Amino acid sequence: MLLSMTGFGEAREQAGDVVCRVELRSVNNRHFKLSLRSPDGFAHLENDIERLLRETISRGSVSLAIRLERSANTNSPQINQTVLSGYWKQLQAVSQLLGTETPSIGALLTLPAVIDDGRFDTETVQQLWPIVERNIRESAMRMGEFRQREGVAMATEMHVQCKAITAQVDRIADFSPQVIVEYREKLLQRVNDLMKDLDSRMGPSDVLREVALFADRCDITEEITRLRSHLSQFLKLLDDTTSQGRKLDFMCQELFREVNTIGSKANHVEISHAAVEAKVAVERMREIVQNVE
Repeated sequence: MLLSMTGFGEAREQAGDVVCRVELRSVNNRHFKLSLRSPDGFAHLENDIERLLRETISRGSVSLAIRLERSANTNSPQINQTVLSGYWKQLQAVSQLLGTETPSIGALLTLPAVIDDGRFDTETVQQLWPIVERNIRESAMRMGEFRQREGVAMATEMHVQCKAITAQVDRIADFSPQVIVEYREKLLQRVNDLMKDLDSRMGPSDVLREVALFADRCDITEEITRLRSHLSQFLKLLDDTTSQGRKLDFMCQELFREVNTIGSKANHVEISHAAVEAKVAVERMREIVQNVE
């Protein structure tokens, strides 16, 4: 099952007066790389978040945005009456002990934790973590569905390109025997033209030796065999139960190497044209494979 490294998923949930929103995006990368944007207090959870995402994502640049917001009716700053009351009682006790006038209550509003400005401290984040984790998993699941759909389209296109390469390999195999025959005929014609005014002729053994040397230099039988084998292996990886992006990338390199060698060794116009068409198809596959997990 082919998976694209490009994907998007999101999830949203409200728990009490807090709304949790999670957005997950990914693009291609040779390795796993996480970029996290989250409220203050999430720094100590980054390793947990990465382990969570690695359960379903092995490669790619992943951007995760976590937003925690108070609902509309609690979004404005709130006075924490419990904290304020505690400060006030302590201040009254100190004033009585020192025999001084108790300051106005307004002076207490600047003390820590009296005003809740909507930010989430570490303790609150820890309490909300189960909700955040659930939404990360949901967004990862939705992104996985997105990547699967992309993977199906990519696999379909690469099957088309494999068929195109196979067709060109068949053409090359058909023309391959003609290379030696045509060379032999051209060689005999040239020799006869050069020696027609001389009282000598090149013997059959000489021609045979020269043709044999040429045949050895231009023999592409092994390259054709390896090319067919690479195509078969590529198709197996393409239809594997797991996404095999790295192996497919390697096989594309091997396919290109064999096609390039055939084009340079064959010394035949039709084979050269077929090799060029095959290289174009391999390049198309390589571009697609760069985005496969």
